[in-house]
Amino acid sequence: MGRMWVCEGRVAKRPLIVSARIYLYSFEELCEYLYRNAESVEESFYNEAFCQWLADETGMEHLSEVLREGIEKGKSGGWCMERILEAGGYYSRKDAAKAVSIVKSMESTSPAQRAKLKGDRFLRAGKYRKAWLEYKKALDEESDLFFKGRVWHNLGTLYARQFLFEAAGECYKRAYEIGQQTVSSEAYLFALTCRDGLAKGTEAKGMGAGGEEYDRGMGKKLSKLHELKVFGDRAGYEGMVEDLLFKLRLEYRKSE
Repeated sequence: MGRMWVCEGRVAKRPLIVSARIYLYSFEELCEYLYRNAESVEESFYNEAFCQWLADETGMEHLSEVLREGIEKGKSGGWCMERILEAGGYYSRKDAAKAVSIVKSMESTSPAQRAKLKGDRFLRAGKYRKAWLEYKKALDEESDLFFKGRVWHNLGTLYARQFLFEAAGECYKRAYEIGQQTVSSEAYLFALTCRDGLAKGTEAKGMGAGGEEYDRGMGKKLSKLHELKVFGDRAGYEGMVEDLLFKLRLEYRKSE
């Protein structure tokens, strides 16, 4: 069961507008937002306008002044977040430290690496549009081929999880061409198998007895895979994907 907080502090008359869809009306909401979005909050979030809002709308004048002085001295976003979570006291020391460590690890990497890390976390959370944007940013900002190969591979996984096996195959192929990693060639084979299996399964629907001409075993597996995706069973879907990939790896190696 989830934890419920009662907002004991002041409710802002003027919310802190984070994005078109996110408005923060209290210090408790600010802490929750920072904790849940540690990997995506940019350092530029902590600025003079933010400090002013904190003082005027939440009544956290002392914290606002601490942050303002820290920003003027060049303190990082991770430092600012740490001060805020400490002032809130809503999370255990361990949980707060974990969130802050994510921010600090992001700050020590290049812009391209930060974009990939964000994309990876969005991918794990099923936020595919956001992950896609971060991966594209990573590809634009980095020239290292091995790094690009890893990004292309993860883009392939992003498409595969959405049942877009044609696009997934192209990404895995690109990843293998760049990085020469066996895992990408195996994933490419998997994507093509799923793509072809879906196409044959669709054709077989109107063929009657002729449906026996395609691999019924793979057809059933792909139908089940599609069912898991439609009903939102992410764990079951990803588990079945891994199982199919493992079996295809064995077949692929036997054929070599």
